[in-house]
Amino acid sequence: MNKVTKYHFLLLSVFLPCLISLSSCGTTKPVSNSTAAVYNEDLAAFRTALASFKEPKKEITTSENLSTNNTDNTTQSTQTNGAPPTSDAMAVDALLSRLAEKNSEFKSLPGYRIQLYTGSDSDKANAVKNKASYILSRHGLRAESVYEQPLFKIKAGYFISQLEAQRQLVAILDDFPEAILVPDKISMSVLRARYQDSKEDD
Repeated sequence: MNKVTKYHFLLLSVFLPCLISLSSCGTTKPVSNSTAAVYNEDLAAFRTALASFKEPKKEITTSENLSTNNTDNTTQSTQTNGAPPTSDAMAVDALLSRLAEKNSEFKSLPGYRIQLYTGSDSDKANAVKNKASYILSRHGLRAESVYEQPLFKIKAGYFISQLEAQRQLVAILDDFPEAILVPDKISMSVLRARYQDSKEDD
């Protein structure tokens, strides 16, 4: 044999067993043991415990210490009448009174006004106010003169909603083309007066 043939034969003799062993590793399958025990556990005890669980009944208690008979009567009357229990009604009243007390601390609210004129000329400011007094009465507005040194300002309306203020501004723009919407603080007394007027109109 020549040297090349010997070399090929040597390579084949080394790599052939390796290939056979690798191919046999990929085809082996684990043998299942038919005698192994099947896992089985009875959970019936837990299922019955959960199925028999009942939510505890809630008792309605009033502010006074009543007997159990009175409590049962209160519960039945609440279910039939649909009225809230006494303790809930008292809690709501207390919450409303706290809210009213907190709201009484506010002297003004942020809102909007329509500014018709601003400038240092008092005569022109008075002229705009006189014109506005006649025209704005048709829209349910009243013009007021405000002096913020060094400017005279003519403002109209008190609005909490910007949408309402914008609607009124559009309605008077033909007569007052320089009118603009300005943020302003609105006194609570003014808002209460407007609320009372609206209730009387209804």
